[in-house]
Amino acid sequence: MNEDAVPISSLDKADIDRLNQQALSCLVGNRRQARRLAQMALAAAQRQQYARGGAYAELNHCWLAYYAGEAEPSCERLHAYFQHSGDLEGGMEVAALQGAYASRRGDFADAEQHFLQARSQAAQIPDSLHKFMLYARLGVDALNRGDTQDGPRNFLLALDIAERFGSPAHRVNSLSNLASSQHDLGNDEDAIPLLVEALEIIGTQKLKYQQTIVSANLAMCLLATGKPAEALALVEPFYEWPEEDLAVRAFLFCIAAHAAILLRQPDNALQLLLRAEEYACRGQDLEEQMHAWLVRGKLDLHAGQTAQALASLTQAHSLLSWTRNPFHQQQILRGLAEINAQLGEWQAAYGFLQQYQAAYEASSKSARASRSLMRNLEKEMHSLKAERDKALELQAARETENVKLEHLNRELAHQILHVNSLQDSLKEQAMRDHLTGLYNRRHFETCLNAILHAADADAPVAIAIIDLDFFKRVNDTYGHNFGDAVLIQFARLVESQLRGSDMVCRYGGEEFCLLLREADSVIAAHKIDDIAARYRQLLIRQAPHSLTGCTFSAGIAEYPRHGAGRHELLLRADSALYAAKQAGRDRACIADATG
Repeated sequence: MNEDAVPISSLDKADIDRLNQQALSCLVGNRRQARRLAQMALAAAQRQQYARGGAYAELNHCWLAYYAGEAEPSCERLHAYFQHSGDLEGGMEVAALQGAYASRRGDFADAEQHFLQARSQAAQIPDSLHKFMLYARLGVDALNRGDTQDGPRNFLLALDIAERFGSPAHRVNSLSNLASSQHDLGNDEDAIPLLVEALEIIGTQKLKYQQTIVSANLAMCLLATGKPAEALALVEPFYEWPEEDLAVRAFLFCIAAHAAILLRQPDNALQLLLRAEEYACRGQDLEEQMHAWLVRGKLDLHAGQTAQALASLTQAHSLLSWTRNPFHQQQILRGLAEINAQLGEWQAAYGFLQQYQAAYEASSKSARASRSLMRNLEKEMHSLKAERDKALELQAARETENVKLEHLNRELAHQILHVNSLQDSLKEQAMRDHLTGLYNRRHFETCLNAILHAADADAPVAIAIIDLDFFKRVNDTYGHNFGDAVLIQFARLVESQLRGSDMVCRYGGEEFCLLLREADSVIAAHKIDDIAARYRQLLIRQAPHSLTGCTFSAGIAEYPRHGAGRHELLLRADSALYAAKQAGRDRACIADATG
């Protein structure tokens, strides 16, 4: 159908459905065309009083608003329409859209609820471009939350749908997303071939509207591999390119500014960075605002403005609560360590260096796991798709091959379920400390973020950091195996004393961290005293040794009294722990309300 040659008044319901489908298809590769098609569909649907056509046209407009960085539109009317009409596909996409907005503003708990609803509806409908949109957003949301396993998995599922139902633009989108996720994990050797393949498709298919993001992603990998001149040359042609996604423009200019700094072009870098900051703020994109502060810190440092660089990187660090990009996280932590060292703030420098090392080790482990997972998924999916395609060819010649085809489809479904089960197992393992079975520090801090965001100011939340007294002496005297037994039995003791709404994690070494909902610091102190009394009475045995009378020190902080965010709250609890140790150990101290 040539839309330009057909007056709106002559379009029937089938034509409107096709316009909406074409607009959806253009969302990933040509948003100007998507907007034109969605406007035509909406006008025709209103003229025809075609409610379903109008609803899908409005849904496409909502996605365009999201990509343009506009304020979140109300989706209540669309949600009510799709629910009333029993349209699972439309309901799924509304939930995915709401999840995307929640994820972008850093409200991961709200995003999770919307995405769970979208997943539930997706399981009841066939694959389509609407499910492609869902899997793409699930992948982005997973990376925003720091879930480096679920991100690539969803991008691979989107790629599978793109190959079966989409256009070359959808394949480019999936390849670019996969590459970005691998870069964030430090797998640039895997990311670069994916981006080169995407650019080849763009060149042969003339998909100019996707050149900006793919070129920027490739430039990012070139920067990471020490090639700033090549990176800057790659993005320079796109400074005035017709790109409507403000987040993409912010990302492009951040990369360009970073490259200019490395090439010792400070004036050029400043002009590029100002444009990046403008687009990041207009698009309300927290990740690119963080990215811009990181680059500004590098520019300040290049200019010899160490104090200003510290302020810029501190601003970037404050946004890590909303986005957990592991690549930027490591750069920020390493930068803060180096700057504090230059300023002679050795304790702060050491603290940031420890955080950087932990982030680097976690990222390296996730990178290896992600690379292995991608290889296995690709092999399984390619193998099963090849068998499925062969069965489909045979079915065209002989109806009797239907049995084999059904068997292969069942096997494909079984394998996907198996992969999902393995993925769930990997996610659970990634959240747990291997020795005690408690949640690990990373998962605890992720949950703490979500709990604080959802917390009512009238309902306090208490946290306590516990350090087992003289634990090194236990290891030195009785051996590390006995020390492990102490850690395990202490973990079991604490778990037995907590409510279902409370949480405990192994914070590192002999340190543990407790979270008590709807509990102030006084209630928390009573709970800690009770646990301490039980710990003193605990008899720990491992032949030929036994030990009793063990003690610990603890620091307690209360939200919102001692801090409005995770970092401040943990810092206050840690300071209180230090005070408890200085006061002679075997006690709990509450953070000073005045800081």
